[in-house]
Amino acid sequence: MKTLIITALIIMSGISTSYAQLGNGDNLIGGTIGLWPNNSATTLGFNYENQVITTGVATLGLGAMLRYSNVSRNVPQDYSNTFIGGQANFNFNQIGTGKFVPFVGLVLGVYTSNLSTPKENGFWTWGQAGMRYFFSPNVAGVARFGLGNFDFNSMEVGVDFKF
Repeated sequence: MKTLIITALIIMSGISTSYAQLGNGDNLIGGTIGLWPNNSATTLGFNYENQVITTGVATLGLGAMLRYSNVSRNVPQDYSNTFIGGQANFNFNQIGTGKFVPFVGLVLGVYTSNLSTPKENGFWTWGQAGMRYFFSPNVAGVARFGLGNFDFNSMEVGVDFKF
């Protein structure tokens, strides 16, 4: 019986570390495709995040984010928006086996829009929440929802690669 308990503990320990949770120095890079519902526009995104600090049940990740959308509406012209910024996320990675990693964060950056002449530029703020599900130790599916100024509210899905 004692051997059975020890074997079960070793197996459970192996399962909980088989999908490595995020830790100091881990990097995430990936792309997303999303929907900007207010403008019925598809949004293409690129994300980078480096885990810099472990704080109890979470890691703090700092990185960069890029978003691009092309809007076709019944206005005199189609237009595009480009958003670029820095992001800070708390990744809650001490849940179960570490496959499921929810996160919340904030993005600060700049945007440019070619809707008017001359081009419009400004400061961009965006709050985001989402989750990653690690299919393997280095590949995760990601779903993200963001709310920001300029009516930029987006729902996105994508893939992150850990290295």
